[in-house]
Amino acid sequence: MKKNTFLNLFLVSIFLSASLASFSQVTKKPVSIGEGETFISPDRAGALDCPVNSIFSQPPVNFSDAYYSDEGTLIGSQNIFELFSGLTQNIGGITFWGVLYDGTDCYTPGADTFEISFYNDNAGAIGALFQTFTIIVTPTVTGSIVTGSAVLRFDVTLPSSVALTTGWVSVVKKNPTDMACTFAWVNTTTGDNMSVWNNFGGSYNYASDNMSFCLTGASQIPLSNWPIILGIFLISTFLVIRYRSRRLA
Repeated sequence: MKKNTFLNLFLVSIFLSASLASFSQVTKKPVSIGEGETFISPDRAGALDCPVNSIFSQPPVNFSDAYYSDEGTLIGSQNIFELFSGLTQNIGGITFWGVLYDGTDCYTPGADTFEISFYNDNAGAIGALFQTFTIIVTPTVTGSIVTGSAVLRFDVTLPSSVALTTGWVSVVKKNPTDMACTFAWVNTTTGDNMSVWNNFGGSYNYASDNMSFCLTGASQIPLSNWPIILGIFLISTFLVIRYRSRRLA
């Protein structure tokens, strides 16, 4: 009897240990530049706001950290993914916020290369790759600071629109020459409190945080002036001919 009781207690303890280990893996946070340190946000002047034509808005609000999303991070390459949903038109661009960091602020004015990828949603998990772009973009200094580094705003117009209403997006800085100055994606208190990260091909890890980004709608192709001018001309010609015909009659 005692042996059975001991065995049952042993099995229960093994189960609880495995469950806790599994939970800790699911909620493990990605590597960041700090752990909830203070931030400075002076007069925003719109630099931390989503564009007016945004179709999905998750701007940096009360941000306190930034998570590496960079192929050349010295402490391990890391890729961050964020979920979006409820879109009513195609995606034409993305705005996101981050810092460039190598143990301290390493931003210097100039352009950076990013790989921006969109994935299908698979019942709340990351599905198959849908579309990817390699973009060269020059950031704007917002005037805000997180963990001692300047917060940068990256405004990107995509080469072609993305037809997804729900899906995942990843933003990864490419490092062809500078492997030390890495990109870290600034977090935000807005969102669903679920981000995903991995180490480029590794298993997906879920973390209770949000990354700051906005999606903008695809621009509508404007109607050329020539069809309008031609239409007015044809209507005017028709009215003149009809008026003259009535007078002759």
